[in-house]
Amino acid sequence: MSSSPARGTSTTGEGRHYGVMLRLVGAGVMLTVMADTTATTLAVGMLRYTPAGAGMPLGDLVWLTSAAFIPIAALLATAGRWADLFGRRRVLAVGLVIFTLGGIAAVTVDSWSYVLAARAVQGAGAAAMIPASLGLLLGELPESQRRGAIALWSSASGLGCLLMQAGGGWLAVAVGWRALFFPDVVMGVVLLIACLGLPPGKRQGAKGVPDMLGALLLAAGIGVIVLAISKAMAWGMDVVWLALAALALLGGAFAQARHHRLPAIDLALWRRPKFVWGWLATWGFGALSYGLLTVQPLYLLHLGYPMLEVAMWLTPTSVAVAVTGFLAGRLVKRVGAYGLIYAGSLLCGGACVLVLTQIGPTIWGLIASVVVGVGVGALAPGTSVATTLAARPHQYASAVGAATMARMVGGAVGVAVVSVVIDHPFMTGPFAGLAGALALCVAISVLIGALALTKITRLRPDPGDVMIKVPRRMLLELRMTLATVAAEADALLPVETRTPPMNPDMSRVPRPRVAEPGPLAGSRGNTH
Repeated sequence: MSSSPARGTSTTGEGRHYGVMLRLVGAGVMLTVMADTTATTLAVGMLRYTPAGAGMPLGDLVWLTSAAFIPIAALLATAGRWADLFGRRRVLAVGLVIFTLGGIAAVTVDSWSYVLAARAVQGAGAAAMIPASLGLLLGELPESQRRGAIALWSSASGLGCLLMQAGGGWLAVAVGWRALFFPDVVMGVVLLIACLGLPPGKRQGAKGVPDMLGALLLAAGIGVIVLAISKAMAWGMDVVWLALAALALLGGAFAQARHHRLPAIDLALWRRPKFVWGWLATWGFGALSYGLLTVQPLYLLHLGYPMLEVAMWLTPTSVAVAVTGFLAGRLVKRVGAYGLIYAGSLLCGGACVLVLTQIGPTIWGLIASVVVGVGVGALAPGTSVATTLAARPHQYASAVGAATMARMVGGAVGVAVVSVVIDHPFMTGPFAGLAGALALCVAISVLIGALALTKITRLRPDPGDVMIKVPRRMLLELRMTLATVAAEADALLPVETRTPPMNPDMSRVPRPRVAEPGPLAGSRGNTH
């Protein structure tokens, strides 16, 4: 059964308890997913400069990240759609179970192929967790609290990155790189237990069989796109055939969505211009943030720093992300989502330019890493608000799934392109590959900033928006005009039918008169 709309919005102790639990579980999901992503970047860097993975090219090592990104990107939109249809808490619980089992396998299996398979299982679980958690959060909270909830949900990713970078270096050195995935298991179990105390979450209650074929086509199409990008340099022109196959698969998924009763893709979202703009900004944010997340540890490890010192250098960035993400929840109401996106892209691009002028870690490099954290901390809630609140309430989980899909596809592209540029540099010098990767991040920042600035300068209301903002001055003038008309109408009436004067403690705004048959009915003056 679906939960009562008032259950999560009640002012009683039970309602407040649900509100706190919803925020904790939603933030915990993002913390866990981002800690998992950070663990893979640390593991890739560690394997790159240790005998365990020194013989493998970087393009193969980053599959530790891509193996999870592909199912996340492929299944997010479908998982979000199913969460809206069949219950958000139910989908969240299923995702947590799958994610935890995948984490156990990643820690225990021996073969590299099995590790990648376990990472893919974790990605499938995360694909269900992400949209269901935010969809449940937004569906149960009142509208006045939703922007703050989105900011908390987004900023938790910075905290997850911070905790993993602060403790992951010690964990990897003391136990080994596989131990980086052990916190996933612990957090998965904790969140699964907490999930039992949440409200079921509103659902559409649609009857029928979901579009399984459309879901498979969508997952396969996105997976083939990410595979083609990741293997572009290794496979050469053969990736063209992969690209054509991906287009055919995606075309089949959209064709299914047009005719199926319960489609895997909510096409109504893509008819809303605000959602499309937010989706594009989120795609760029994914490419930029995950590209930078890959470059930072590789840059420091390339200089010969041990893993513990690398974690210490990366910690200020994560602190800045967490703090800025929290503060951005208060700023988004003043500057708007695209104001945050523009500021974040400007800060990230400027910080990358500053790093390009340095040789090795310096105080300016440390300042630049903090500025990157501030920029990413502004981009995360900005893109989340821009996409999620562009949807209708019954589409929240679908919007989160589609938007996070954009972020993960962008992240897969960013990680793949960065690894290709590092292994095949187009610049010269001792840091040619890393410098080229940073230059690429600058270019992505410029594109995101240009998109946000275009949206700000050409801001138009969506035709489907329910509320239209009217300036306060116009409302005051309208009220005064109505009061004047009412007073003049009263002056034309006989004394016994006039509105009695208002008491001093009553509102000064005249109340509308109730239409009654009287001497003025059917004529403009007294008929006698």
